[in-house]
Amino acid sequence: MESLELMKIKGIPLRVHPSWFLILILFTWTAQGQLSNVSDASLPAWMRWGVGLITALLLFVSVLLHELGHSFVALNEGVKVESITLFLLGGVARIEKECSTAMGTLRVAAAGPLVSIFLAIILLRSVSFANEINPLLGNLFGQIGLLNLLLALFNLIPGLPLDGGVILKAVIWQLTGSQEKGIRVASASGRFISLFFIIFGLWSSFKGGGLSGLWLIMLGWFGLSASRSQTQMLTFQNIL
Repeated sequence: MESLELMKIKGIPLRVHPSWFLILILFTWTAQGQLSNVSDASLPAWMRWGVGLITALLLFVSVLLHELGHSFVALNEGVKVESITLFLLGGVARIEKECSTAMGTLRVAAAGPLVSIFLAIILLRSVSFANEINPLLGNLFGQIGLLNLLLALFNLIPGLPLDGGVILKAVIWQLTGSQEKGIRVASASGRFISLFFIIFGLWSSFKGGGLSGLWLIMLGWFGLSASRSQTQMLTFQNIL
């Protein structure tokens, strides 16, 4: 399925994959359910769903800002950014090529989580002020701030293809002078973490974890596939 191009930001195409609409619906449903537990029971259903939709959209705005962090630093490093795509598992910025230096690669990888951490700090510190205006606004700030913090921490897990894996690869590359060693270490770390996600997700599903268990299995499977692709690409480069 082809992605739909919405706009261009500094010449970078912003695209939405059809799978994004599924996760938008799921996040809206989850957010309105959380809201019904913390707010007045007399709050109209349409308002709960409306705030749930706004929460879900703001989450993906946060994901977009995370990817723009990567993209703007990549542009500053002289690397062309081909597109940013929002999809089922979040977002991804496609770049024309990797930075030619370990430190350049590290800066590009670290930029996204730093943006998410900055947003989390600003939003969470503003919760009290927002509560004075309206408890719904305070709840919204708290939810989006917490989600940005989780987004940063998740992406900093040290295994490819996550930002933490790229940072690990760059650090090994810088210390050893070998990009290949960096890729092998980060790929191995990524495979181990992905297998842990799958096993823990299966255990959680058997224990009644529901969607959270399936989500972990999906993330683990995606991580294994991406790690395998990195290894195959390295093998291909060695052959050439």
